[in-house]
Amino acid sequence: MGVGAIVAGELNTDEALELEFYLPGKLNPVKLTAEVRYHQGFQYGFQFLDITDQQREMIREAIVVLPPA
Repeated sequence: MGVGAIVAGELNTDEALELEFYLPGKLNPVKLTAEVRYHQGFQYGFQFLDITDQQREMIREAIVVLPPA
């Protein structure tokens, strides 16, 4: 499981970093370690590392209420 994002900067593929983001309806941010899996220009794809079942479920629930891109 992972996420795509536009990043104003340059990251290396396979670089691990901490992502912090808010999910709809949540007051506290989700903080996850992720690895850069690919990039094209400023568009990056991240794979979450060591994600818990609870975090995975929170993200799945949030996806349902997000409008299509």
